[in-house]
Amino acid sequence: MSSATPPPAEAAELLGRRAGKPGLTLLAALLGLFITLLDITVVTVALPTIGTDLQASFRGLEWVANAYMLALAVFIVTAGRLGDLYGQRRVYTLGTIVFLLGSLICALSGRLSILGWAHITTLHLGRVVQGLGGAVVLPLTLAIVYSCFEGRKRALGIMLWGAVGGLATALGPLVGGLLVEWIGWEWIFLVNLPIGAVVIVAALVGLRDPAPRAVGRSGESLDLPGLVIVSAALFCLNLGLINGAAWGWSSWRVLGLLGGSIALFALFLFAESRATDPIMDLSWFRRQNFGGSVLAGFLMGAGMFSVLFYLSIYLQNGLGLSALATGVRLLPLTLVLMLGAPLGGRVAAKLGVRKALAGAFVLMAIGIALFTLVDPEGGADSWTLLLPGMLITGFTMGVVMPISSELTVAAAPPEQIGVGASAGTMFRQVGNAVGIAVMGAMMSSQTDAVRDKAARLKEAGTLTAEKAEALQRAAVTHGLQHGAWYAAGLTLAAALFVLLLVRDPRSPASPTAPAEQTAPVLSVHDRPTV
Repeated sequence: MSSATPPPAEAAELLGRRAGKPGLTLLAALLGLFITLLDITVVTVALPTIGTDLQASFRGLEWVANAYMLALAVFIVTAGRLGDLYGQRRVYTLGTIVFLLGSLICALSGRLSILGWAHITTLHLGRVVQGLGGAVVLPLTLAIVYSCFEGRKRALGIMLWGAVGGLATALGPLVGGLLVEWIGWEWIFLVNLPIGAVVIVAALVGLRDPAPRAVGRSGESLDLPGLVIVSAALFCLNLGLINGAAWGWSSWRVLGLLGGSIALFALFLFAESRATDPIMDLSWFRRQNFGGSVLAGFLMGAGMFSVLFYLSIYLQNGLGLSALATGVRLLPLTLVLMLGAPLGGRVAAKLGVRKALAGAFVLMAIGIALFTLVDPEGGADSWTLLLPGMLITGFTMGVVMPISSELTVAAAPPEQIGVGASAGTMFRQVGNAVGIAVMGAMMSSQTDAVRDKAARLKEAGTLTAEKAEALQRAAVTHGLQHGAWYAAGLTLAAALFVLLLVRDPRSPASPTAPAEQTAPVLSVHDRPTV
């Protein structure tokens, strides 16, 4: 099950052939990352308006977000492998085209009725198509930056990759709010088209693929059984998590999906251990930096990214802010994130990757815990209580993202960088699904209690509109507080696992350095990892 890794000279030649036009290559990767991540958060603030225009139920609105995330999570490993096999240039371009097609379907869903479906169902279809394209684009953005550059250019590219990724995630509510209030919700999807066109042109002109057989023996065949099994496992897992609150966590459907995902993952491990050309060499997980980074990424997705999702809900449903006002109030988080990305590399160079990453996770946990300071009885101005937490979490997110992502791809051989990037992204996305499901259950328990209390007050004739609004605000606030404590705990666990499992890569000059650790992460003296 081992893969043939090209020798150092051949790997360096491979990287050189792929450099193409560096400026356009980097532009294609960063803009592709921006639009795929933007569409995860940009939809959140538009859901109330979409629900009104398309006459959609709350469950229908949930699937506007879930359909994209489900398709993204299910096909992300497949996409990374296809990029390694058939060339990043052609696969990345095709993925961008699919993403733009999905964006167009979403934008026209209010006017289209495919096969007689309701307009909201057409929107769900568009989101699935977007997710399929995003599953291709998202992991390959990091793979392109890592494989096409070396030395200082690679360090700069990964720093920018982390900054743009965090920027897109945090800017989503602001961009969505501006477009919804000034133009219309359709434009949260239409805005992808001109940006995506630039991505396609930049990729076609700037990115070069190596010769077909330059990547070695393991790049010559597709492990179709492994791809089918892991995709089915991810589908069952994510579908069960998404529907847990609605169907009931003890229902046979949810338990069957979660149990099926466990069985399928076990079958995947069995199949991969015997495959001639496996999707992923399972020995990667014995490498401390790879295992530690993907585990930390999972906990970061289940903790920090999930609580940021519910932070937007709190600002709108808890404080009654508009979509635009919500985006504006999340702007401080975005600004400090842009500072964290460049400073993170310098901190890692001075303290070492292990200490820098663990310390950033500890600070991030503190920032998340500060979200519990929100006032259940506060008005719109009480959002300022969130500022300390937003500043700390935004800054540390900028530090963590590029460091942890490079740790993951550095463990992969050059011919499987796409799979390495996909693995890291997959673990974060699955963690995000787990975190949203858990925090959603916390939020639901609070809203259910409020609904029961409101019903009792209504029967007693003492329920007023002001009282009902105050109860709803308190429920959302308490749900955010409980979720913040949960997310802070997971983030502290991520710091612990980093200390236990991550080791500082040794200098390239060291004759005893392991093969997967021949490049110090985010070092300005970084050399190709082979």
